Amino acid sequence: MTATMEESSAPPPSSAPPKKSFLPTSISLGSCIGGVPIKLHFTFFFLLLLEFFSSIRLAGEFPLYMLFVVVLYGPVLMLTVLIHEFGHIFATKRLGGEVGGVVLWPLGGFALCGPTDSLSKEMKVAIAGPLTHIPQMLFWWMIYLLVKYEFDMAGNETAIWPSFSIFLKTMSSGPAGFFQVLAGEAVWLNIILFAFNLCIPAYPLDGGRVYAAALILKLKVEPSKAAFVTAMTGMVISLAMVSYGIVRLFTGGAGFSLYMALVGLYVFYESYLLNNAVKRDDLKNHPIFGGECYQSGGATDSRSPGGDLTMAEVSAPADIPAEEGVMA
Repeated sequence: MTATMEESSAPPPSSAPPKKSFLPTSISLGSCIGGVPIKLHFTFFFLLLLEFFSSIRLAGEFPLYMLFVVVLYGPVLMLTVLIHEFGHIFATKRLGGEVGGVVLWPLGGFALCGPTDSLSKEMKVAIAGPLTHIPQMLFWWMIYLLVKYEFDMAGNETAIWPSFSIFLKTMSSGPAGFFQVLAGEAVWLNIILFAFNLCIPAYPLDGGRVYAAALILKLKVEPSKAAFVTAMTGMVISLAMVSYGIVRLFTGGAGFSLYMALVGLYVFYESYLLNNAVKRDDLKNHPIFGGECYQSGGATDSRSPGGDLTMAEVSAPADIPAEEGVMA
């Protein structure tokens, strides 16, 4: 939308109301944990749509598979991501920070968190989210053990650990078979999200934030050099993600492979912006490296608890309007 000049009586630009997006960017889901507002971004179900359309080819022979996809990538994924964000929220509050809100979207979500006073605390906040996937994985594993068949459809004894593969005949055999496969896939969903968020040192994932903070805090790397290394690492990893997604897409990977490629593109884009900020010597305006505990090389943050907000996970879509209380 382009602003146009009007009569001299028009209000100055600074007093103009914030611009609205053409599409509603998020839906309010209420609040929790001390009144923290939770919103659902309209792109959250992108992965669900990809998997749903890829499942249509199996609908004739295995109609329950479409229901399985809807349940796994709908409420199960939403609850999993929400608990992940609760981990960031609890850690931030426990360490003396503030939380402005949570927005859920396809890459998981992000918590808009106020400052903690050191990089070591920032690392704890980043790690707290992925750690929630461990008890979630154990919960779904217990469900799997409770409902699994003693023998599979081929007459073999069912393994104590769920298979990564989706057994369509078992899933279609009845309620017990359906929940056996669903619980097994939920176990793997949590393992993947844990590894993806924490073990990949690519900004803006949690692992990238831990990586950046560790470069400054543990290896005593200058903040601008740490930002450069973080950006380069993210771009290299993102290109590998895109390449893997494209290869899998053309070798039968379907929906998730396309999603992996799109995530890789987003990681590359954010890392590219970070690298540009380094080149412009403009890290002070960056949502993560602009934090004083980063700028000071890990020294104690001198800001008051009511200072500017910084993101616990900078993985938000760029079109979230400022009036929604979310930093774009």
